[in-house]
Amino acid sequence: MLGGMDVSPAAWLLLGLVLGVLAAVTVVVGVAALRRRPDRTGQRPLGTSADGAPGQVDDLADFLEHPPGSRPGESQPSGWATLAPPPPPAPATRAGHGRALLPLAAMCLAALTVVGTTAAVVAGTRTADRVPPRVAGAPGEVRDRDSGEDPTVVADLVVGGLVLEPRAVGVTAAYPELRLRSEGDTASVELRLPTYNCLTATPPPDPVAAGCAAALVEHADLGPSDLRVERRGDRLTLRGRAATVTRPAGSAPEPTGRVYALELTVAPRGEPAEDGTRKAAGELRLGTGTAPVLTDRSTLRRGN
Repeated sequence: MLGGMDVSPAAWLLLGLVLGVLAAVTVVVGVAALRRRPDRTGQRPLGTSADGAPGQVDDLADFLEHPPGSRPGESQPSGWATLAPPPPPAPATRAGHGRALLPLAAMCLAALTVVGTTAAVVAGTRTADRVPPRVAGAPGEVRDRDSGEDPTVVADLVVGGLVLEPRAVGVTAAYPELRLRSEGDTASVELRLPTYNCLTATPPPDPVAAGCAAALVEHADLGPSDLRVERRGDRLTLRGRAATVTRPAGSAPEPTGRVYALELTVAPRGEPAEDGTRKAAGELRLGTGTAPVLTDRSTLRRGN
């Protein structure tokens, strides 16, 4: 009955208490039934005196007073002893009453078991329906507000080269730079994408030294409505879609018409520096390309 259900410790305590009461009632009924069971023989054991004390007893006087064929407790008439068999003993009414109590006790125990189990299940179900405040958000989410720390996280990240667009000969490679700001369940990202056209199959570590041709820099700003945030301890994961624009020579932004699926994971590494910043590590997926966050060039800090 309780399988697959989240039952609280209080419910188990209630069920244990009910079962304890059932055990006590069973013992009491059993002892009472045994005490009411009469002595079927009505005779004392051999070798004991009339007061029940052990030892050698001369039973000659008892034999003369109660010859064979007589019943204990009845005075015998003078004369010959009767040889007829004694009448059957009277029914043990008190034993019958004791046996009659057993079905009633069994019914009471069954009723108490049903009531106790039902109460435990109801109490456990009500407890399971209440969601604790600390886990009311997304699965695995840890809220910094509960620990008393500043929930704001600011990160400046530099990502290694990734393939932004494959071409017939070579690739268009991007070397993303991100500024991340997160507070609780919300976040915003400023994305800068320096791009290069390279005659290689993969993005080189240094595009200038590899002879890649520089292209326009693309930009994207993602606000709280554009991002989904998942927090697991110090680790942040952001998912959204980045629509890029260009800003040639400082002019007004011009949409490129390209929208990239973005997934960023970032977490602090190492001990805090004197200014409170820490190294950052993680990974960025942008479009079809993936590249790691460069830890030696990326920082993360708490607070404004």
